[in-house]
Amino acid sequence: MSDEVSKSTGTVVNSKKRTSKKVIIALSVTAAVLVAAVAVVFLVVKPFGGKRDKPDEFGWYHDYDEAKKVAVRRNMPILLFISMTGEDDDSAALKEKVFNTKEFKDSVAGDFVPVNLDFSQTSYKKTVASEGATDKEQKAADAHAAKLKKDMQVATMYNVQMTPAVYLATKDGYYVSFIAYDKTIDTPAAYTQMLEGRTADIKKISDMADAAKKGSGVEKVKAIDALYEATDNNYRPLLSDMYREVPELDKKNESGLVSKYVLATANSDAIRLYSDGDYAGAAKVFAAAGASGKLDKNDVQQAYYTAGYLLGSTGSQDYATITTYLQASYDAEPESEHAAAIKQTLDYVKSMASAADTGAKPDTTPAK
Repeated sequence: MSDEVSKSTGTVVNSKKRTSKKVIIALSVTAAVLVAAVAVVFLVVKPFGGKRDKPDEFGWYHDYDEAKKVAVRRNMPILLFISMTGEDDDSAALKEKVFNTKEFKDSVAGDFVPVNLDFSQTSYKKTVASEGATDKEQKAADAHAAKLKKDMQVATMYNVQMTPAVYLATKDGYYVSFIAYDKTIDTPAAYTQMLEGRTADIKKISDMADAAKKGSGVEKVKAIDALYEATDNNYRPLLSDMYREVPELDKKNESGLVSKYVLATANSDAIRLYSDGDYAGAAKVFAAAGASGKLDKNDVQQAYYTAGYLLGSTGSQDYATITTYLQASYDAEPESEHAAAIKQTLDYVKSMASAADTGAKPDTTPAK
């Protein structure tokens, strides 16, 4: 299991300077750990106001929530650009040659709401007030820190693993597609032409999203499920505002989808808590889903296993809680195809707990 997890979290940043790696790795690990925890066994302060809420001279918003409000009001898709200007030469080149030009601003003005979130070292420096700072300077630093934290949460939900990263999303922020950086598309005209080629994809997902907002009961649940299945697995947490409604929409589980979306909701909530550094809280979300009485046996097993694995993978020495989660996972379905692997993990954690009590080394001999 550990090898597979390390591969999931060992994402390398597409950047020219080594200092940029720590930023995006922090983002990719957040989402990747939660996904890997399931896949290993189951395959599964105040924001800125004022000018920050308005577009810059090239039409780019720098507040994601404000950009979404504008997109909804104008009924236009979102063009999301994640950059690390100053640490990533490609981000700088894309801005200079394409995005920060009047030609590009004019060409996309009627088709997209562009928003740029930047994670440069300059952005980080603004979050720390200098020694002896005035109250005004401290408040400014706190505001920058709050803005950066919010931006990190957005980047985490979009599963950012490298910069520059460009995404197309519906007006509500639902994922449509990722646009890989291509240095040969280096003019506003060429980039605009490439975006025009994504029109059909945008319309497809936007229409599905609109359909998922209509109707009620099982009919609406099925529309939500259609959108969920059409969305890449890495970006499904972006749909959480929709699918967390499923248990209430289908109280009798006529669709047979309630278990699926209780677990999906737990995953999206855990990602948010994990990105905030609340690792125990993220694990508890999965455990609560397992105890909710709304999951089928396989999903109960998956939820408790993920809770135990997630807590253990963060370096927690709360062996009693980890053991409780893993035992509940095993007990949920002792005859499942995953039970043996879960039992092996459980036995290992018990040996770790025993070693911690006695000072001996844990038994690392693989179970036969």
